[in-house]
Amino acid sequence: LADALVHKTDFKTEDGKNVLAGAYYERVRRELETLEAAKLAQLSKSLGPKAAALKAMPEPTGGSSNSSPRSTGARRAAREAGERRARAASERKELAASIRTELLDAEAEINEVYCRANASLVKYSKAGKFRVISDEEIPRFHPDFSARKVAQAMEIEEVLA
Repeated sequence: LADALVHKTDFKTEDGKNVLAGAYYERVRRELETLEAAKLAQLSKSLGPKAAALKAMPEPTGGSSNSSPRSTGARRAAREAGERRARAASERKELAASIRTELLDAEAEINEVYCRANASLVKYSKAGKFRVISDEEIPRFHPDFSARKVAQAMEIEEVLA
């Protein structure tokens, strides 16, 4: 209310519509951008080693041959090779699942913060003016953060597939 009295928030015309603007809205926008940048830095720090390990792991291959080995030693070697491939594939899946979980959790956290910020902007806007404020007049902020974008930047987009 005090901001409205000292005209800290006022209407500006944007795309032919009146939209509220002011220092509070800019501060919220800067805080949200800072949060996104911090989350991105935290993810790159925590996921960097995991992404490098995932890239270093060999891709799982079929590995099954049509001819069956005749000797006992050859059968044992084939069975052990199959077990190693299965272990490597399972480790790769676990690592990919942990990366996917961390990325999707970060995206959900960012989206939740944006929802709360937009709700607070609605309260602030409607409490600060002495007239009815329509929803089109209240600025809304949308996150630029996306788990898919981060995965593509780290070149591990197959994790989200």
